[in-house]
Amino acid sequence: MASESKCRDIHFGADGHVGQRREAERGSHACEFMADADPTALSWYRRTVMAKGQRRKPRDAASAWTSSPVVCITCSTMLAAVVGSLIFAGFSFSLSLEMQPGVVVAGDATGKALSQPAGQPASARDEPHASPSTTSTTGLAPMTTKDLQAAPLPKDSQQKCTKVAFLRIQKTASTTFGQEIMSKMCGKTGQICSRSWERCARGMGKCSLPFGYYHLEYRYAREFVSGPGRGCVVTFLRDPVERIMSEYFMLREKHRQFLTFDQWDVHAADLPDLDSILGIKDVHQSFHQYLQHPGNPSRNRQTLYLLGFQRVRCNVTRCGGDACICEQDDSGYPSKAYKWDEDGAVLLENAKDHLRTLDAFGITDCFDQSIKVIAPALGWDAEAALKLAKDNHALHVWRPVMEKARQIRPSGSARLFEGQRRLSFNGPGSNFWREFLHDDVRKEILAVNRLDADLLIFARKHFKEKHGIECTDEA
Repeated sequence: MASESKCRDIHFGADGHVGQRREAERGSHACEFMADADPTALSWYRRTVMAKGQRRKPRDAASAWTSSPVVCITCSTMLAAVVGSLIFAGFSFSLSLEMQPGVVVAGDATGKALSQPAGQPASARDEPHASPSTTSTTGLAPMTTKDLQAAPLPKDSQQKCTKVAFLRIQKTASTTFGQEIMSKMCGKTGQICSRSWERCARGMGKCSLPFGYYHLEYRYAREFVSGPGRGCVVTFLRDPVERIMSEYFMLREKHRQFLTFDQWDVHAADLPDLDSILGIKDVHQSFHQYLQHPGNPSRNRQTLYLLGFQRVRCNVTRCGGDACICEQDDSGYPSKAYKWDEDGAVLLENAKDHLRTLDAFGITDCFDQSIKVIAPALGWDAEAALKLAKDNHALHVWRPVMEKARQIRPSGSARLFEGQRRLSFNGPGSNFWREFLHDDVRKEILAVNRLDADLLIFARKHFKEKHGIECTDEA
């Protein structure tokens, strides 16, 4: 009777999200490869862990002949050659790890720490990092005006997407799509949706950067899917009133620490002000100051992400995960990357051009219909993707938060007048922020985020023309 095989889990990537391999501790077979595993991680696994079981060979009965002096000299010569080959192979293997997307390599805790900008809070996370992180001396090229006219991504409808990146904009149902749908569908299709990264938290010299888990703008998303094979990029857009309200109340009521994360794009110089504004007890005063603050990168954030921009400077206290989405110098100031009022018309057209180059995009208000469009464009099974969407996505706000939002009055108003919409709470999934905001407050939000509003109008029109789906403002 064959001995029973016992299995144990081997994880790859940040928090085990990239992939998983089950290794047989006994027997000659390996347990099943999980559906969401990264194939590059598996190839690494085969070359290292699985090879261990074949290193020892049983000694032959004729091994006594090796006692001959002549043979010993021969053996010594051969041994030296083998050692040299192993040293070269080790170097080659290390180099191959550097080049493989999605492979996680142990970090060096003795690396050089990132410098900390002046005025930066001592801790920007729930738990401080135990050790400094190392960073790469190389990064993406600075964003220039010529970059805005960059050639579109290569498109070949007959070629399958081998790599997929999510141009992930805050509060556009990006968690549902990036972490619940994209991560699973990439695993099922064998697509590369992560890469090895050198700007990491907790002293790691290497970490995994899953493309659906981090807020990537146009420049990073394009870079991450470049190279051999067809690289695909997808994004979601949302009504700017819904997006800004969702962002404000999430930061104010639930996740203030997100404000300090590098991937939320607040420059170190503006962190104290914005943190203080979110803490103002009067919701009306707090919201209007947040909306109008010149250092707030939330203004036209969707247009900003489609244009692409330099990220904030790396700092060990500001990583929002294993990977740090940041730059090596002080060149990045997202809230000041573009002059929205002076150059708005040109910037909007550039953002539209970039949106056209994407392989697919969705609109949050029409989430299920968007998944039906995105799935085939990326080579995913539409039914499987739609099931994940229905199981994980629900746009809703809760009554306590809605009640606080009603306190927001138009600028300069001492009290609410006519124009305030009636609050009708019908439960999760049936309410939008725009249903109960004062009409003048909505107009103020749209005025500040004019480019995002125009971008959404264009996206809705393009969506209807290309896919025959009319995704309108339902409120």
